[in-house]
Amino acid sequence: MSFLARYKNVFICIVALVTPFLFLKANLADPAKLTALDRVLLTVSTPIQWATTATAEAIGNVWSNYIFLVGTEEENERLRFENQRLVAENRLFLKTEQEVRRLRRMLMFRETFAGQLRASRVVARVVGRGISEQFRVDRIHLDLGENQGLKKGLPVVTFEGLVGQIARFEGEYADVMLSVDRKSYVPVYVQRNGAQGILRGTGELDRYTCEVEYLLRSDEVQEGDQLFTSGTGGKFPEGILAGTIKSVRRENTGLFQKVVVEPAVNFSRLREVFVILDTAHEGDINDDDDAR
Repeated sequence: MSFLARYKNVFICIVALVTPFLFLKANLADPAKLTALDRVLLTVSTPIQWATTATAEAIGNVWSNYIFLVGTEEENERLRFENQRLVAENRLFLKTEQEVRRLRRMLMFRETFAGQLRASRVVARVVGRGISEQFRVDRIHLDLGENQGLKKGLPVVTFEGLVGQIARFEGEYADVMLSVDRKSYVPVYVQRNGAQGILRGTGELDRYTCEVEYLLRSDEVQEGDQLFTSGTGGKFPEGILAGTIKSVRRENTGLFQKVVVEPAVNFSRLREVFVILDTAHEGDINDDDDAR
């Protein structure tokens, strides 16, 4: 016993070194030349090898999946950031494109307008809007006033068409009465057949509409016809788009028909306008009309 106790560690080392060698020899041996010891060793090692292999594969799969998920999360975060950047750039490009289109239309209108009418005009910025109880724009305010040569009654237009006319001044600013205002009267004609009438604003608070007065029942007009300023009276130049007919109603009696018109301009989106100079007479709008 003293001998075994003395050399116990040596025997353990020998067994630890020899056993793997025996297992390896048994696994590498030709199946036709296996000894009884080899068969015993194979029988013992097979479950151990299977369990070891399965454990290693499971650990490897877990590690691979973890690394894959970490990489995927980082990629998703990068793609989200890139998508947000592209969306912001797209909005900026869209805004810039809209601005370029708007300025191009104004430039084209200015050149065409100058060639046709030879009227002096000035560009004014919309710096304020009057809002009705129904959240509709009922007046706009310009950054120019009397010191810049503006007068009451001067026509105000944009590339879309007729906006209205200068109504009053407040310091260095001018108020514009829109074509849908109840006090607005503009001579117009129907482009398709030349029928003439007076475009008058209805002053409704919940929508932008006008009516054509003094349009004879015998004048054949229809929905979709466009109305242009006729130039009668010399206040508004001829040829400015005023609106589009939305409905026509002919009564059984009376000389005239009821025509509802949608204005050519979206008043809530106005940013710059043209004020046509030297075509109206001061005093066309009296002080009583400035009361509201």
